[in-house]
Amino acid sequence: MDATAQLPLWTAWLRASERSETTVRLREYHVQRYLNSVPAETDPLDLEWLVAYLANPRWKAATRRRARTSLRVCTTWLHRTGRILADPLLLIPPARAPKSVPRPCPDPVIRKALFYSNARVNAMIHLGAEAGLRRGEIAMVARNDVIEEQAGSSLIVHGKGRRERTVPLTSATYDAVQRQFELVSPETPWLFPSTGRYADTHIQPIRVGELVNEALPGHWSTHTLRHRFATEAYRNSHDLLLVQTLMGHSKPETTAIYVGLDTAQARTVVDGIRLVA
Repeated sequence: MDATAQLPLWTAWLRASERSETTVRLREYHVQRYLNSVPAETDPLDLEWLVAYLANPRWKAATRRRARTSLRVCTTWLHRTGRILADPLLLIPPARAPKSVPRPCPDPVIRKALFYSNARVNAMIHLGAEAGLRRGEIAMVARNDVIEEQAGSSLIVHGKGRRERTVPLTSATYDAVQRQFELVSPETPWLFPSTGRYADTHIQPIRVGELVNEALPGHWSTHTLRHRFATEAYRNSHDLLLVQTLMGHSKPETTAIYVGLDTAQARTVVDGIRLVA
């Protein structure tokens, strides 16, 4: 079976299943990237080749999970529609999500990145650090998403599962967004329009991640900007439900994972229980 020839049919099935366009393109990207790595004489559904691909030692756990999910959605479709007799990915145990501590990106790192970045990346960094947007949400920002309210400007955020939320914008983030809009054609609705194959839509989330990661030194990323937002929002409010709403999480337990430890407060607590000489 020619897996590449099945790709357009599969992506059409994803759209028919009411998957968001961002999800469709992410799944398509992962599968196409995998197919491009398969030698001409190798069956792309060969279990050993799939295992070798997913075992890439250079990948982070999150990267591996995302690629595996996309491939699994595709192989499940191939199996359920009778195109293959068995789903090879059923033989690979599901990946366990590692429990990690929050890693809020430090403000000095962010300020340095903003200083050396152009208007486009500046707006992306602000939306992550001061509005808590995911990279997929940053990619989808449009002109009519910015709303003027009595107390200031806010942003309608198109989140996971087609759930929308409204996040107030700081003056710095609003200014960064407006500077970027000034560089985009007035006929273009997107804050970050795409080019090339998808010129009629917004930039892809993976590209947002690449641009922000290039601007931030070391291991900092768009996700650590979101950690920074959650940490600062909770520090200023001590209201986990409010932070949950701003982050677009369905469960407070998820929000708690993003909130970093207030080291100053923790140090005060620990100093108060030290042994007296």
